[in-house]
Amino acid sequence: MNLPKLAAWGSVIGAGAALYAWWESTAVQVTEHRLAIPDLPPGLDGLRILHVSDTHFPADGDSVGRFLDLVWDLDYHLVCCTGDYVETSAGWEAAADALTQLRAPFGVYATLGAHDYCPPVRTIDEWISFNLDRALRSPRRFVDPQPFVDHLEAAGIVVLRNEWRSLEVGGELVRLGGAGDDSARMARLESAVPAPGGFSMLLTHAPDAALRLAGPERGGPSLVLCGHTHGGQIRVPGWGAPLRHSRLVNRKQAAGVFGRDGMKVVVSRGFGTAHVPFRFACRPEIGLLTLSRGDAAQSRRSAYLA
Repeated sequence: MNLPKLAAWGSVIGAGAALYAWWESTAVQVTEHRLAIPDLPPGLDGLRILHVSDTHFPADGDSVGRFLDLVWDLDYHLVCCTGDYVETSAGWEAAADALTQLRAPFGVYATLGAHDYCPPVRTIDEWISFNLDRALRSPRRFVDPQPFVDHLEAAGIVVLRNEWRSLEVGGELVRLGGAGDDSARMARLESAVPAPGGFSMLLTHAPDAALRLAGPERGGPSLVLCGHTHGGQIRVPGWGAPLRHSRLVNRKQAAGVFGRDGMKVVVSRGFGTAHVPFRFACRPEIGLLTLSRGDAAQSRRSAYLA
């Protein structure tokens, strides 16, 4: 095959791959996990958690309708959101429009990611400058997300910024913490990890935080929910994620469920994309988690969940 034909075939294949990767970035799926947790209190058996992460809503709110269509008919009892709701603060209004429509019997809890602090980007010039700064590893610039937090909290969402709360679920004490973004050194685990007592959960944007925690037998949480990696966004089938934007997470931990020191850690692939609207072998997701005691086959549903 001569060089012009080879170049032509390369262009066709490249265009086809780009078109597929763009389509996959919008092909969101609901991923269900049943988590067998040995120390789960009886009243939490069967609890269903909606896990939302990395929505990266743009300023024009283009993906808000798709997000709401996906979650509207799902059945869950608690909503946990783990940050990066926007690409930059220009998307705060769109993100608040989406998140404040979430309702759950036991509430909606959220922590923030570094993108939720990013200066607004609305023009091509601002987009180029924003991504050039990231590529050159320039010092990151942040804005105060308090207006966004106020909007969420006015709708009843509990925003946890390196702190924790107690709630009662099915007659059981649950202590739920929220840490800042560990990838941007915003996590203060000493104040975010709940005090001993009850069933302990932690929401944190980057999974690196989970890998720095002690397990439940040493005072750490039993369950950690996080995101940040986008599952790699571009994955090599059968091998994993070459890029994870993480110092500690290996290519097999970039998405899904893994155990560490008695903890269950759930890493979401996220709903949106960052920087480029492409995914490959790594579809975006909304998580639906069901907690069970020990062996999932032996689990029972408590009366309040039946």
